[in-house]
Amino acid sequence: MRALLALVLCAMLSASAAASDYPNRAIRLLIPFPPAGITDLSGRLIAEGLREKFNQPVIVENRPGGMGVIGLREMLRAPADGYTLLVGNVGSVVLNYAIDSKASFDPMKDMVPIASTAEYATTLVVNKNVPANTVKELVDYIKARPGQITYGSTGEGSMANLVTNLFMRQTGLKMVHAPYRGGNLALNDLIAGHIQLITEVSPVVVEQVKAGTIKGLAVSSPYRQPTLPNVPTYAEAGIPGVVVTGWLGIYGPPGLPDNVRRKLSEAIIEVGKRPDIQAKHRAIGFEPTSQDVKAFTAHHAAELKRWLAFYTEIGLRK
Repeated sequence: MRALLALVLCAMLSASAAASDYPNRAIRLLIPFPPAGITDLSGRLIAEGLREKFNQPVIVENRPGGMGVIGLREMLRAPADGYTLLVGNVGSVVLNYAIDSKASFDPMKDMVPIASTAEYATTLVVNKNVPANTVKELVDYIKARPGQITYGSTGEGSMANLVTNLFMRQTGLKMVHAPYRGGNLALNDLIAGHIQLITEVSPVVVEQVKAGTIKGLAVSSPYRQPTLPNVPTYAEAGIPGVVVTGWLGIYGPPGLPDNVRRKLSEAIIEVGKRPDIQAKHRAIGFEPTSQDVKAFTAHHAAELKRWLAFYTEIGLRK
């Protein structure tokens, strides 16, 4: 028994010592999506700040595939020592699981929330030739053409499609769904007039709305977007109940030591509150959040509960 207690004590002291000088080598930051996407853009800002904060390399590695599952599996294969982290978003972490009863991962068991970094809204956009300049005009236009209006999305489990489903539920609309492999493909078809509308994350469409290539009618955040100040929220447009913001955060694997988790969380929050990092986030359509371990863990659990209930209610959970 004494030998066992000694081993346990040694293990605890070893973990404590390892955490006290953390990090003393390079950190891998896995991004489970391709370069230049919204998760990648925000993740690289945080990596840049952590590199300066810790004076250690923070190596960004893109691991796209499986709507984020490939990157998650890569993190789970690594030691739980804080040197392999993952940038997660609401789609990859929550919505994929909420819509699929046979999902290959459990977000409450397979990942440890560390800190949130930013949030983003979606924007309801239509082809510039659609004769509607407000959400009310669009609703009337669609109702007058049952079965004739097609909307695009990046799939049933995407945040953009989730917001469109909320919009249809609140208005009683029925539209034809055209799924695409990527947001840019849907956007190109919208501009060409092959589909009439899409709901897309704001950073993807903001420049086209500003240029007048497409028309922005509403944003899903509870506040107007600084990059699209003339586009109202759904509530301002007369459609209550369509309030959804996507979010990004940093996760670790199960078993991550609490003191390493806290140290990482404090560092990520410090980086996220830097004026230059906040300005860079806002310039590309994000709003900084910086939730600590406790707040982000609670938010993670609440979002999972919310969207599990919603997908079950509308019959999309498979």
